[in-house]
Amino acid sequence: MWYCTSIYVLFFIFGAESQNPNNVCPTFRDYFNMRNNSNCWYDFAAVDKVPQIIKKSGYPFMEYKVKTSDGYILTVFRIPVLASTKPAVFLLHGVQSTSAIFLGLGKSSMAFLLYEAGYDVWLGNYRGTEYSQGHENMNSTQREYWDYSVDDIALKDLPAMLQLVTFHAGHRGKIIYIGHSLGTTAGIIYASEYPDFAARTIGILVLLTPAYKLPNMRSPYRLLLPLVRPILEVTNTLNVVQFISAGGLRNLTRPLCLSSPPLMIACLTVMNLFLGPFTQIAPETIPVYFNQIPAGTSFKTLSYLSEATRNRFRKYDYGPGKNRYLYNSDMPPEYDLKKIKIPVYIMYARSDWAISREDSMQFYRSLPQEMRYGMYEVRNLNFNHYDFLFGRNSKTLVTDKLLNMLERFTSEQTYLQ
Repeated sequence: MWYCTSIYVLFFIFGAESQNPNNVCPTFRDYFNMRNNSNCWYDFAAVDKVPQIIKKSGYPFMEYKVKTSDGYILTVFRIPVLASTKPAVFLLHGVQSTSAIFLGLGKSSMAFLLYEAGYDVWLGNYRGTEYSQGHENMNSTQREYWDYSVDDIALKDLPAMLQLVTFHAGHRGKIIYIGHSLGTTAGIIYASEYPDFAARTIGILVLLTPAYKLPNMRSPYRLLLPLVRPILEVTNTLNVVQFISAGGLRNLTRPLCLSSPPLMIACLTVMNLFLGPFTQIAPETIPVYFNQIPAGTSFKTLSYLSEATRNRFRKYDYGPGKNRYLYNSDMPPEYDLKKIKIPVYIMYARSDWAISREDSMQFYRSLPQEMRYGMYEVRNLNFNHYDFLFGRNSKTLVTDKLLNMLERFTSEQTYLQ
């Protein structure tokens, strides 16, 4: 009886799995007959959310909720390592994405490789993303919910999430902070605005494509960014900002871009126009990519990018009247990088059109000399802004280099103790 029951259970498990239709292929040609093509297979990361991706990949999983000082309820995921003595690593995503970007390459994903190296991995999701749309008094269908800027992400969301990590994993030592794109901006602002508290919490800032002042941005984004303010005013007037900000665009782009190989290529080409002319995103990764991007954010957050292309790195500009009330000045103050008391390591790509080599170097030179821990440049011509996390060679070109640096850094900290 037990034998028959076991066979039945195994049949149920593997039979159910086999019912999943193919959804990824190694070449664009294979997508034309994907359903019955033996070269194609089913990838749950192309349809599932972060909790399912982690658990189905065979890793331990924990989920936490944390409330900010202004009532936003954020979700933080954890891939816990209990036996290792290595510190916690906190990963924060960029604009129009979520923590899922650190899980986009299966076992070669950055989050999983950090776990395999013995780090306690924490995945942050700042306000407005699909995993952090809670609030104690509002909901994401209200216009007021989306009235937040990068300042709020950096100075309210980030402290709340880092305090959570410190509470559960502070005994391991200071947190290793890894940010991508706008996730780097939040880390920079936090470290410059709360330098003493940040220095007690974070051991090193690792910034993948540091988003600071961006006067040399080559992306056509810079032509659209001046429209953010007018769009914000119109959407506020019409009370439709929540529908535009909540990530609903992905409900259109995902079915459109995955409907045929030519459209997949076209969508990827359009994305490359903004992120870099060429990419290492493989055909089998494209469905995973469009399952995660674009995600939600506020127009006030996007306005930071408009300021950055004008060579500004300052607090949100509310206009002279409110600026005088909030900042005691007609103009918002600049964040002062000279206050940062945390070692900073940056990684950037020569062919990144969103955050250029020149802007990355300028940021690094603006740091206090003693806080410049090092930098690394990805020189490949076919490596753009999102290839840090989705590129087929990102393990070799980025994560392996990152792990080597972290091994050196943690060894130095142990020696100093």
